[in-house]
This record gives sequence, structure tokens and C-alpha cells, in this order.
Amino acid sequence: MIRHLSPLLGALVIAAVIPVACAAVTLEITGPPGASLVINGQDMGFFPLDGPLDLVAGVYVIKSKLPGHIAYEHELDLAVDAEWQRLAVRLIPYSRKTAWTSNLLFAGLGQHYLNRSTRGYIYNAAEAGGLIVALLAELERSNLRKDYLKIQEEYDESINGDDLIRFREEADQAYSDMKDKEEMRDMGLIVAGSAIVISILDAIIFFPSVEAGAGPVPLDLGAFEAGPWSDPNPLTTVHASVRLEF
Repeated sequence: MIRHLSPLLGALVIAAVIPVACAAVTLEITGPPGASLVINGQDMGFFPLDGPLDLVAGVYVIKSKLPGHIAYEHELDLAVDAEWQRLAVRLIPYSRKTAWTSNLLFAGLGQHYLNRSTRGYIYNAAEAGGLIVALLAELERSNLRKDYLKIQEEYDESINGDDLIRFREEADQAYSDMKDKEEMRDMGLIVAGSAIVISILDAIIFFPSVEAGAGPVPLDLGAFEAGPWSDPNPLTTVHASVRLEF
């Protein structure tokens, strides 16, 4: 019996060692001319492509960018039983109105919308910092005003000459401190307001123009010519192999 099982065991061992060819799925992907295409981190060049892609079944992350448009990202599951699939990449142009009106809610939101996060964070910090300073200064000013009114009341009720002088000096100092906090509050509000105004102007003046047209094609086919087990790349690491046909 063992003799009869030997060929079967040998076949199982060979099957375990030799990779089995994965089912291929043809993907026809289209998009706006000039938009970049990245699949699982691999730069595929720009639309329009020369032809459909022949990929192994599996999950792929499709990304595309075009100046003046919201970046596109989509996770695509290429099913084994589907021999041919189509994907149309649609890029939505940025809205100038959305860009500047977002800053009315909070300075910098329009810049985040336009994918300019560095500027967005600067405007975020400017408005938030200005409002925090204004709030803290107003709280201190309110406390100083209470102290000032209390000293004024004691001054009005005092009949001793020395007390009158002391209360007058304390009242003057409290009033001076109160005015300093008012100025700090106003400055914080000015900074916060300026951040909103500047971020709005920034979004309007530097609104990205919509660009299109074919660009350079940096696609390196050498990364795909190697066998699926000899040169791992962003696409072959997902499944056993990747094959492109043009």
C-alpha cells in the first residue's frame, strides 16, 4: 500500500514546491488625458494607456492625480471568475467656491481641501492661537475689572486719607492691567480674523488651474519583465504574478 502511495506523495510534494499559475484578469482602465496612474504603489504613467492590463486576480489600490482635481483613490477587487473588467477613473475638479468658503468656518480648511496641508496647518494655528489668546486675556480682564470695581467701592466708602491714597493707587494699577488685557484680547482677535481673511485670499488667488494633456510616461516595464518569483515589486507582492500586455 505504501508503494502505491509513493507516487501520490511525490506529486503532492512537487505541487507544494512549484507555484501554480494564477488566473489572469484583463483590466481596461480609462481616465482623463494627462492624469497619472498608480496601481499598488507602482507608477503606471499617464492616461490614456496603450491598452488593457493583464493582472492576476486580487485586490488592487488604484490612485490617480491631475492638477486642479481632487485626488482619486479606489480599491478594486479583480474576481477570478471575471475575465474582463472595466474601470473608468473620474476626477472631480476643485471648486473655487468651496475652497474659499471653507475658510469662513475655520481658517485653513480651504487649503486642506486643495491638498495644501502645510499652508492649511499654518492658518489653523494662527486662528486657533489668536482665539485662545483672546479668550484667556478676556478672562483675566474680567477678573481685573471685578477687582477694580471692588477697589472703587472701598475707595468711595473710605474716610481715612492714607486709605484713600492706597485705594487710588490700587485702582489705577488694576485699571492699567485691565487695559493691557483688553489690548491683548483685541490683538488675538485681530490675528484670528486676519488668518481667516488671508486664507480666503490665498484660496482665491492661488486656486489651482485645471490642467490636462499627455505628460511624460515614466512607466518602467523592466519591473514587470522579470519572473514573478525573482523580482518582487509593488504589484507582484500582492499575488503570485503580474503580466502587462500592450
